[in-house]
Amino acid sequence: MLFYKTHMGKLLAVDLDGTLFYPKGVKRCISKKNVKFLQDFIDAGNRVVLVTSRSTQFTDKLKLEIARDVDIMNCTTAQIYTSSGECVREESMNPSDLKDVLNYLDKEHKPLAYLLTSKDYPCIVKQNVKVGKLLLGIYKLYWHFQFCYREPYVFSNELFDEEVDKSPTFKVMVFFGLGRSKKKVSRELNKLLREKHPNIESSWTQIVNELTPKDCNKGAGLEYYCNHMGIDKKDVIVIGDSGNDIAMFKKFHENSYVMSHAYPSVKKYAKYVVSRVFKLRKHVLKGDK
Repeated sequence: MLFYKTHMGKLLAVDLDGTLFYPKGVKRCISKKNVKFLQDFIDAGNRVVLVTSRSTQFTDKLKLEIARDVDIMNCTTAQIYTSSGECVREESMNPSDLKDVLNYLDKEHKPLAYLLTSKDYPCIVKQNVKVGKLLLGIYKLYWHFQFCYREPYVFSNELFDEEVDKSPTFKVMVFFGLGRSKKKVSRELNKLLREKHPNIESSWTQIVNELTPKDCNKGAGLEYYCNHMGIDKKDVIVIGDSGNDIAMFKKFHENSYVMSHAYPSVKKYAKYVVSRVFKLRKHVLKGDK
């Protein structure tokens, strides 16, 4: 593995949805206050890495909003890129292992839909035929009201299966439906998947489960990035809001921040609580805890 020279200054690893994107806008993904904080943080000699389950096709546009050099971890760290465009990491799931997991889910749990991110497609939706029309309508309505947060998608069971077989697959999201009971199913299934299918990484985010290549969780991925960039663990600050951020909180606990609107089951893993990303200013720029 190649290592960069040791980086001076702090590193802020920030989640997007529910964190940097909170509260949501219509024309801009990131609020002006959050952008100003990131710019001031970087201008003070520090570094920022965006850590998200979203695709590279989506996150590329965020560089224009931030107007500073930032590194990006996509698909829950299956892909890692520096601000210069260098690919630090690109891991995909073994097709045989992934099909084993999908077959198990279809047989035992019957999800409503799967969403796949591959080399060529940011989102392919595979739907359960019994709820096809309803699901299609709900997703189209949801997508319409995402405004600037939309990602291009394709509804195709055939293309989904083809991509699993032939193309590098970086992430699959498993959707069971809406409601408190579905969230509980998603959270409990995460434990089962980790036990039954150790060759695939599993995490949960509110109402979906995320499947990624082994060791491609936010904690392990961020550690891999820090080793590559020569960044000391004590200089890393992490902030997030959901289940797939827990690995980050545990690995970098000393400087871990969770959003105040996060679930209690997530909050307990972080050391500090903040209501907005820009409010980190007094903690990481002014030194107040």
